[in-house]
Amino acid sequence: MIDRNGKNKAYTKNDDRVHPKLTEHSRKMDQAVIQVDNNTYMIYGYGITAPVVFEGDHGLIVVDPGETTEHGTETHDVFRQVTGITKPIVGVVYTHNHIDHIAGVRGWVDQEDVDAGEVKIYAHDTLVAAVANWSSNVGNILGHRTSYTAASFSGIGPYGSINSALGSQFDVGHIGFILPTDTFADVLDVSIPGLNIELHYVPSETNDEIVAWLPDQKILHAAEVLQGENFPNLHTIRGTKTRDAEVWYRGIDQMRQFPAEIMVNAHGRPVEGAEYVSDVLTAYRDAIQYTHDQSVRYINHGYRPFEMIEAVKLPKHLAEHPWLGEHYGTVSHAVQQQYSNYIGFYHADPWQLEPMQYDRRAEETVKLMGGRDAVLKAAEQYIKNGDFTFAAEILTPVITINTEDVEARNLKADAYRQWGYEQFNVNWRNWAMTAVGELQNNLDFETGAEFTSDEVLRELPTLNIMDMMTVRLKAEDVVDKHFSTAIRFTDTNEAFTFEIRRGVAELHTEVLDESTTVVETTRELLNQLLAAKDGLTPYLVKRFKKVNSTLAKAAWNLSKSSWRHSKSLRHVKSSS
Repeated sequence: MIDRNGKNKAYTKNDDRVHPKLTEHSRKMDQAVIQVDNNTYMIYGYGITAPVVFEGDHGLIVVDPGETTEHGTETHDVFRQVTGITKPIVGVVYTHNHIDHIAGVRGWVDQEDVDAGEVKIYAHDTLVAAVANWSSNVGNILGHRTSYTAASFSGIGPYGSINSALGSQFDVGHIGFILPTDTFADVLDVSIPGLNIELHYVPSETNDEIVAWLPDQKILHAAEVLQGENFPNLHTIRGTKTRDAEVWYRGIDQMRQFPAEIMVNAHGRPVEGAEYVSDVLTAYRDAIQYTHDQSVRYINHGYRPFEMIEAVKLPKHLAEHPWLGEHYGTVSHAVQQQYSNYIGFYHADPWQLEPMQYDRRAEETVKLMGGRDAVLKAAEQYIKNGDFTFAAEILTPVITINTEDVEARNLKADAYRQWGYEQFNVNWRNWAMTAVGELQNNLDFETGAEFTSDEVLRELPTLNIMDMMTVRLKAEDVVDKHFSTAIRFTDTNEAFTFEIRRGVAELHTEVLDESTTVVETTRELLNQLLAAKDGLTPYLVKRFKKVNSTLAKAAWNLSKSSWRHSKSLRHVKSSS
């Protein structure tokens, strides 16, 4: 059974400003409830992630409930409406920590049912720590850069997002989270009447990735080990920690050991037939290994990243495979990351170790090119010749010198716009179109992606909350200070001390004897503070005047800071 409603959130029109390969990719994303087997359903096309429901005799298990509460609610309701199934949900599987695989959970299940033990939530042992990282430590910049990657500020259409490669469009909404109830390290058997599922740890795209294997039906849920019908993001330009290509393709090798006859994924359409499943898995892992191995080969020959781009290309049988279109990841930016993974940022040219101060470097570069007017004239010619990215590159120091140079900004925007029209990789295209909007000051920042919510923060263990505060220390204000302030949570019997030592905040999981101040509070009050619009700092200043004022001003402020002033590109007008 495939039940379609005729809708597609992606941009599917023929348009000279959109690469035809990208339009073709959009047309794969019609909304549908797909019955893959007698008890397996995929709710596809409603966001970038497709929740999968496995049906037992008396209950349902949902894998990857979607990217927002709204997305979860919509897919839950569509599933019920199309299938007519009324059985309760008894389990949810988070295949990994990424927002689009967990944040829709409250659209499918209620906290009360989880607390009562009526719903189990399954995940890898390390998932919560990973959620804490993206929702707190670097959540601000990741939310901003993800909005660039998804063209969230630019709308849908030829001047903005066409599709999200992994799915139709990234759903912007409320970020929900419920802590896992059952975690594991390697393998976990999950059985309910009429349904047997094995959850297997397969580190790959993330270090907490798990896949689901249904041995009785020979169905494999590959999670995001395969990133849909796209070449994988061996490095994501929105920013993540290092992805190990060797770990990734060996994870796929682990999956190839299952005699799968049907494969479903969090992204992309189902794969049916043992031969086709084997072909997709083999091609996918071969593309990753090829990119990795040839990158290392050229690294050993002394090639630098930009030279490696020209040297490492997929062979035809992989480049043309239907599951390896470069709509999401690209070989080009993957090989550059392999260089960084193995030997770091340094290209073996010593000027890079102590480059000229950035703004002065821009000034001297423009002088060498004959001055501002000469650069603009040259850029215009490069744009006419189709050398769009080089035109943008030489305009960058001009705009660095004067961010109010409207003529230079518009010219660089034109270069990016025309380059973007040629791209069928959504990440490249979306960054180009968002850069155009930023250069011309017409982005709608209200439509950006958030990487956290007070709900997520409330769910995190107190240790994670305390630990994230250390990266918010305004070090220059306390570089000559040494003091300790403790916080004791009376309702959870937890205690922590922040030792501020000359610009560093060391976290201790106890009250130190030398603490100059001990604040007694509750985790419940902390949760209220996390939900407060103005965050923690104003409350600390007002409520705890005895707390060292420098500590409060160090901005232990866990509410989301304004990503609108982040420097995603060097040509922003405002400073962070």
